[in-house]
Amino acid sequence: MAGDIPNIPGELVPHNVRQALQQLVADMTGQARTSFPGSQPVSFTKTTSIPELLGSNYLVCEKSDGVRVLVLMLLGQSHPQTFFITRKNEYYFAPFCFFPTPDTDPQNPLRFHDRTLIDAELVIDVDKNGRAERKLLGFDALVVNGCNCMGFILEKRLGYLRDHVFKPFERMCRYLTPEQRRLVPISVEMKVFERSYGVAKVQYEIIPRLLHKSDGLIFTSVVAPYTPGTCDKIIKWKPASENSIDFKIHVADARSLDIRLLVWQGSSIYSEFGRLAIRPGDFDRGHLVGVRSANELDGKIAETLYDPLYAPPAQWRFMRFRDDKPHGNHISTVHKIIESMGDNMELPELLETTAAIRTAWKEREAAAAAAAEAAAAEAAEAAEAAAAAAAAEAEAEAAAAAAAEAEAEAEAEAEAAEAAAAAAAAAAAMP
Repeated sequence: MAGDIPNIPGELVPHNVRQALQQLVADMTGQARTSFPGSQPVSFTKTTSIPELLGSNYLVCEKSDGVRVLVLMLLGQSHPQTFFITRKNEYYFAPFCFFPTPDTDPQNPLRFHDRTLIDAELVIDVDKNGRAERKLLGFDALVVNGCNCMGFILEKRLGYLRDHVFKPFERMCRYLTPEQRRLVPISVEMKVFERSYGVAKVQYEIIPRLLHKSDGLIFTSVVAPYTPGTCDKIIKWKPASENSIDFKIHVADARSLDIRLLVWQGSSIYSEFGRLAIRPGDFDRGHLVGVRSANELDGKIAETLYDPLYAPPAQWRFMRFRDDKPHGNHISTVHKIIESMGDNMELPELLETTAAIRTAWKEREAAAAAAAEAAAAEAAEAAEAAAAAAAAEAEAEAAAAAAAEAEAEAEAEAEAAEAAAAAAAAAAAMP
């Protein structure tokens, strides 16, 4: 069903292969460390995020409720290879998942991507007939065919992703036979971005057409580079009812449902944060289908929602397992999420701010256009002055050349007169 967490396509690679690929990705992205290189958003707060959106240009898209992956494309000795990288920094090799370059024949592709790394979300789309499809939603590009795009502006990175990666893949898939297409583990689609003041369009036009679950919005800076790790130029907005925190579960007493939530402190260190709000009837239902006792929860990473009324005094209700994550949220992230929950904006209030965001954007746009016009006028004046100076210099050079020519003519005439006089004198001296 829509909202299910998709499986990662392919097979987990061995440890030694993973280490080699992690080092390759670090080299491709210019990172000293081999940790997961994907960027991570910060949570939206009214205090900091609204001034940021008013003061700088951002694009906004829907936040898909799926599995975050990076996709690495390499060209092996005999064939292309594609790897899906999870937030655990695990690598899955996916056969039958090839990405041709835009300069090859889609009916018979002979050239494929090599040293390409993109950022995306795996979701499960479910159509009106109940047919489920695993889809890769692309939203950024780090490296394309060896070209590091991380320093490019967002629109340019998206252009590389669309034109160099996704469009050629879609063209190739159109020529596959039904049998061949069934072997391809994904379909692809670009996320739709709007200017930051287009929240209403995303919320009321784009999200209702989605075939997968969406649980918020993502604002991404237009001008900021792609930054691995936590990036304050990517802002995650969720309605208060969707704000969640990932914890590690520790079952203290299964019979009394004394289930503790542990917060990650870094490394392998966890500390107790609170308790899981759960009822006896929750087992083997909903997202806990197949889980028949509390003991089966122990050690799991779980996404939880703040719901103090569900099973007090516990305050955090189970939402789903996050087997795609190696740890729960870091304690610093937890504090920021809780701060965001107390300093959040619901959708109506956010929509009210978009008029001011649009005005500020248009003012920057007008100022940039005026500055460009002034710079062009200044450049034109400078060019005109340079042309006038060049003309004056050419005129001066021409005058100097004419004077030199006149002087040379005068000297020649004087020499000729002198020679004539000498000849006349010589003739007169003859007997």
